[in-house]
Amino acid sequence: MPYLERPDARIFFTDEGSGPVTLLLIHGLVSDSNDWNWLTPLLRDRYRIVSMDMRGHGRSSASGGYALADLAQDALAIADSIGCRRFVPMGHSLGGTVAACLAVEHPDRVEAVIEVDPAYALPSPMVDGWEAVRAQWKGKKAMFPDALLVSDVMAPFLTTWLARRLEAIDPAAFWGAYDGQARGPEGLSVSSPEADEYLRRRACPVLSFHALPGRAQWETALFTHPASRTIEWEGSSHYLHIERPREMAVVVSGWLGALASPTVAPTGEA
Repeated sequence: MPYLERPDARIFFTDEGSGPVTLLLIHGLVSDSNDWNWLTPLLRDRYRIVSMDMRGHGRSSASGGYALADLAQDALAIADSIGCRRFVPMGHSLGGTVAACLAVEHPDRVEAVIEVDPAYALPSPMVDGWEAVRAQWKGKKAMFPDALLVSDVMAPFLTTWLARRLEAIDPAAFWGAYDGQARGPEGLSVSSPEADEYLRRRACPVLSFHALPGRAQWETALFTHPASRTIEWEGSSHYLHIERPREMAVVVSGWLGALASPTVAPTGEA
């Protein structure tokens, strides 16, 4: 099993498949790289698939540094360790925010970016709910009401999957990673002009998947590359890549294939 030794953390990752494009998969909060097990088999015949456990999650060690910059540097260090100069970060939730950060801060390393229900620029009521739970945390257990964990459209197996993971995660790692985005200098947690301006700095092609109505239309207005595209899957939960892996594999492969074509499709919403 490959591990990357960082100055303040030990990062677990896997490396499989082959192809002209390297997809670096970054999971979300309360998760690990196992979240990609439904999607990876559908893509590894065409792409190199590198999946990481963020620090403090899965098999990676905990650390005091959970800023977006720390998580992005972990991803870059993994790419360096396998001799990959340019790659496509694909992130879910918090991992989607890390992927966006990579695109903005390290444009020379990122060919394109794929974001699955990313956790940036969220509606204020949603952020308020998280902050209310954050204020109740006593350092012994991450308090997390069901309303923030599940949704009416979530499959029962996912509800159990997430609840068990929540019980296992170190609260310091949980809230450290949350704070890394919510209280970071990028200001990306809540919807704001500043967050929108930061996201406009993604100069590379962007493919984003959203479950919340209206998010795709909002993000389309932030794109600057003509090949960028949004997908809105109404009726899905936050875990689109687990619930609809075959559809996602088709969309991702088609979009990446189009990027390699001399003809670039216009920016738009699907």
